[in-house]
Amino acid sequence: MSNHKYNVQRYPLVWFYVISVLIEIAIIPLFFSTGADQILFKALEKTGIPFKTDLISAFKLILAAPETLPAIFLSITQVAAVDIAVIIVVKLAYGNAGITDLKSRFRFWKQDILWQNGLKKWSICIFTFSLINLASAWFNKSMFPALFVWDVNVLPIAFLISLIITLFLDAGGLFEENGWRGFALPLLLQRLNPVQASIYLGILWGVWHFPVKYNVFLSYGFTEGAIYLLTFTLRLVFVSIIMTYFWNQLGQTTIIAIAMHGLINDSIGLGGRIESENFIPQLFTEINLLLPTAVVAVILLIRTKGKLGFNI
Repeated sequence: MSNHKYNVQRYPLVWFYVISVLIEIAIIPLFFSTGADQILFKALEKTGIPFKTDLISAFKLILAAPETLPAIFLSITQVAAVDIAVIIVVKLAYGNAGITDLKSRFRFWKQDILWQNGLKKWSICIFTFSLINLASAWFNKSMFPALFVWDVNVLPIAFLISLIITLFLDAGGLFEENGWRGFALPLLLQRLNPVQASIYLGILWGVWHFPVKYNVFLSYGFTEGAIYLLTFTLRLVFVSIIMTYFWNQLGQTTIIAIAMHGLINDSIGLGGRIESENFIPQLFTEINLLLPTAVVAVILLIRTKGKLGFNI
């Protein structure tokens, strides 16, 4: 066995994280050299298509502005850095057995969970994250009524389609969760309790986004940018706690993690949006998501006595 393969087997989480960050960073010069960020910005402005993280919105933008195809490809590749990294590391460290284990987590719930209970847990999960987004919308509207926009199509068929897209076709969910909760969380749980593992993963998850959010420093300056990113990361720590609970309730499945990731990215628009690029409104967009998320996370921590659904 080569030393390289041995090191990957010994430190799979470290290798996974480092590779994912390196791939993410490697895409950034391509954005600058191709002008991809400006192409996307101009296309969104020209077409009037709102920026969303789901693949359907990306496809609509490509149809309306074909010149965005390379930029969208780079964006998706950057998001997919997490899944690319996990496939590389799992293949090196565990071989085909590791890939099989990753695939086995792509289920709606564990085999021994009755379908009635599975659907109930899914419903509670969707309701919980939707409630967080709606609470955020209420805070945003109360604080910035002149800047707040809430354009959710509440007609039943349109809403259901939007919900399905949010749950299952969000780029972040599809191309990250195989790594975060399909691979990293089970590894962390081998050494840490559920709360510690969730917090640790939330920090890793938040910090992973820093390279793609470099623009906050350009827009707001170092201090304000740092405050924004710290708030963002703290929110993801609380999100991670909630996600661990539902992920475990359904048998540690990757599909529910994909759905929850889609719900927090909220392409359905339940949380609305604040149409301002100024620091204070954008910061409070994060704070107004952080507060209800923290409340739900604390309730789950108290209710489960820190076990988050695990029998420990």
